[in-house]
Amino acid sequence: MSIEALFNILLINKPSVLIRNNEKEIFRFIPELKQCKGFNQHSIWHPYDVYEHILHVVDNVDDSIELRLAALFHDIGKPETFELDEQGRGHFPKHCEVSQDIFLKFSKKHNLPQELTNLVSKLILYHDTRFPKITAEEKEIILEEIGKDKIELLFELEKADLLAQSKEFHHPLLEQIEEQKENILSKHK
Repeated sequence: MSIEALFNILLINKPSVLIRNNEKEIFRFIPELKQCKGFNQHSIWHPYDVYEHILHVVDNVDDSIELRLAALFHDIGKPETFELDEQGRGHFPKHCEVSQDIFLKFSKKHNLPQELTNLVSKLILYHDTRFPKITAEEKEIILEEIGKDKIELLFELEKADLLAQSKEFHHPLLEQIEEQKENILSKHK
């Protein structure tokens, strides 16, 4: 598999179909993705294993290479960071950082353009940020790192991530994402 072949797969309508049909090649190309297949998240939030969750997110974002790459790598570090608590619930501390690191190594190995690498890595790093819970200073840092003209991509990734989780949690959280998006965008136009 080549980077061009991967990009072609990611940019079609519903990439999960071709990803599944080409798993052997894709798993050789991105070995960390293979570790996600069948990896139970042990969470009421997640009805899918990590791999299926990732594929749902990839399908749910717009067909830009930045979003599709961010979706493909956003939770790829979960198997490496998994912890099971006493109640049998799964937790993934620092999975965003580990996922970002996996993507950065992939990008370096395949000589992805620096601008693409920077944006995708920041989307991965901040995809789990809940804006109501962070300070104004932290919001400014995120805006600076992603770029005010690209911040909508983060909200789209967050929304797609949420839609690939248990439906019972969608409504209030989708509303929060939309409110925060409007709040951020109205302040920085």
